[in-house]
Amino acid sequence: MFSLLTFAAPKKNLMSEEVRNKIISTAEVMFLKYGFKRVTMDEISNELGMSKKTIYQFFADKNSLVSETVARHISMEKNACSCILHEQENPVAFMLAITDTFGDLKKQINPSVLFDLKKYFKESWDILNQFRIDFIFNQILRNLKEGKAQGYYQSNFNEILIARFYIHLVDFMINPENYHTEEFDFRQVHAEMMKYHLRAICTEKGLKYLEESPIYQKLY
Repeated sequence: MFSLLTFAAPKKNLMSEEVRNKIISTAEVMFLKYGFKRVTMDEISNELGMSKKTIYQFFADKNSLVSETVARHISMEKNACSCILHEQENPVAFMLAITDTFGDLKKQINPSVLFDLKKYFKESWDILNQFRIDFIFNQILRNLKEGKAQGYYQSNFNEILIARFYIHLVDFMINPENYHTEEFDFRQVHAEMMKYHLRAICTEKGLKYLEESPIYQKLY
């Protein structure tokens, strides 16, 4: 009897984790497509083919589900950055790969998502903002130092200041007030931001690599 209970508990926990992940995945797709405020728990329940009672076994309310969705999204971005870092041959290639990878993702995001998050789910917005301040800043700072050391970036700029400038560019990109019209989308803004950033700091070596890159050519 003891051995049966021992094996049953991990299996039950595994099934619970699968259900929890399924809820988060479905909610994330719906939130990004329609906006955090517009999507209701009833709609998530219908999409899952699952009762709201089951969802509430894992999440106390919609706020907690939004929080978990944002946390997982941040975790996925961190993992993606780590994978890209180890796959790319130089700092310029890393920045281009980031543009290509996250540009596709941001193209799928409804601009109202950021507005909703900032206005109605401030705690989750603050978590996303802290991610920008800490993780993205440190990634860019490291990239700038490596680019200088390898001769792809100019040597006559202050890495900390340029990393902060980059964060301000990200601020513009994720500010929902800049997307009240359909004049621009995330992918276009991100592409222009990256061209502006890289062309300002690259040496001749860096520019040569940049202009020969298929990813960079796609930005035009």
